[in-house]
Amino acid sequence: MQPFSDRLIAAIRGKDSRCSVGLDPRIDQMPAFISRGSACAAITEFHELVLDAIADLVPAVKPQLAFFEQYGVAGMQAFENTVLAARRRGLLVIADGKRNDISSTAEAYAKAYLSPDVFDCDAMTVTPYMGRDSLMPFVEACSKQGRGLFAVLKTSNPGSKDFEDQTLETTGRPLYEKIAGVLNELGEGLVGESGYSSVGAVIGATFPEEGRRLRELMPRALILVPGYGTQGGSAKSAAECFNDDGLGAVVSSSRGITYGFGDAAISRDSFVQSVRERTRRMIEEVNAAVKTATAPLP
Repeated sequence: MQPFSDRLIAAIRGKDSRCSVGLDPRIDQMPAFISRGSACAAITEFHELVLDAIADLVPAVKPQLAFFEQYGVAGMQAFENTVLAARRRGLLVIADGKRNDISSTAEAYAKAYLSPDVFDCDAMTVTPYMGRDSLMPFVEACSKQGRGLFAVLKTSNPGSKDFEDQTLETTGRPLYEKIAGVLNELGEGLVGESGYSSVGAVIGATFPEEGRRLRELMPRALILVPGYGTQGGSAKSAAECFNDDGLGAVVSSSRGITYGFGDAAISRDSFVQSVRERTRRMIEEVNAAVKTATAPLP
């Protein structure tokens, strides 16, 4: 299979869209027209509508596993349905679960989410704090299965500074910079024709200075940028995670796209139009910000 990095960059170029839509099922916040017969049915119906609205606009979607898991087995069946529905529409799927453990357990996670035999996602998010050996099963899946990996590096939440920003005595630099170096090493052999590696990082749009620094340290890494919109990150701050070629990152928004429409009695057509317009607005804002940030100096 073509490397994930090349597939994502091709999709970004093809749609001129550097954004993904997060899929975080919250049944109590869905429109009234969504059937509540079962959790699986409600989530599946809701996401079918969302995917229809955005399929031609974005290169990827990012289902957040916790929001599916909260509904138990029914939620995970809905997750599988959502992945299949996204793939049918030609969208890449980034499973956002921030998984990891000792290498044998990490191998099981990689098999579950990055194998064509199980959930068959294109990429997933992981945590790197258990060391290189815990990351290797995911790196191997990237190599053998053409999948992608986004390791938590500098996350969008305010408390990320409690641990990720801790200064290392050996270097005098923050922990996230040390991890960035490790990710560069792990991704060296997975650089595709696009010039980008399938081993990437998660860097929140809420920390633009850190994003700018990490972009410099990781020129070939793909960066998943959460935190835009509802969490307070702007298109301008997200643009710091892009390279001068206007590529290298994908900005994600979840609640700001699919919820908060204000009226539970909204019609099906109006809901689809709302999702589509919000997605278009995000794409326009991000594209404009990236163009400004990467324009050559006069």
